[in-house]
Amino acid sequence: MIREAKKTDAQEIAELSYIIWKDMELEIVEKYSETEVVNVIQQSITEIPYRNNYQHIHIYEIENKVAGMIIAYSADKELAYEHAWADLDSAKYLTLSTNTPLPVKEAEDKTIYIESIATFPKYRGRGIAKKLMKHIIDKYEGETLSLNCDQSNHLARNFYEKMGFEVTKQKQLYGHNYDYMTYQN
Repeated sequence: MIREAKKTDAQEIAELSYIIWKDMELEIVEKYSETEVVNVIQQSITEIPYRNNYQHIHIYEIENKVAGMIIAYSADKELAYEHAWADLDSAKYLTLSTNTPLPVKEAEDKTIYIESIATFPKYRGRGIAKKLMKHIIDKYEGETLSLNCDQSNHLARNFYEKMGFEVTKQKQLYGHNYDYMTYQN
């Protein structure tokens, strides 16, 4: 079942976000423990209008457990959401050279940016990501959707292409090469 995220989902959302941030090799996961990072992500989900705030998230639930998530929001607001990180108490002691975990503008304005899509490993292979993506495509009918896909992640790129996304440019983000992909809805 797909539903809007609630504050009570913050722990699971934070764990899924940590998996993504670790793959991205962000400074915060290189510098601090998993527990510290998951805790501060959890706070950002519930306490501030950050990019991964629960209000931007849809959950796929199996037997009352979070199996996967998708984060999507107006790209026009991306940097404002990111700057909210500074309002977290934890950000004052989890210092970063860039001040925030994701300081670079990743998406083009006038799109709905799909920040993240993730499924817990034990639930993979059940079509959860496809159902979540279809949900967002339907929800934002008439809008252009966008996302970034690490060029080394061929499985993800094939998935996005099967969903109708097309590469429109290449970007370098956080030391990785990405394909910026859009879906004309």
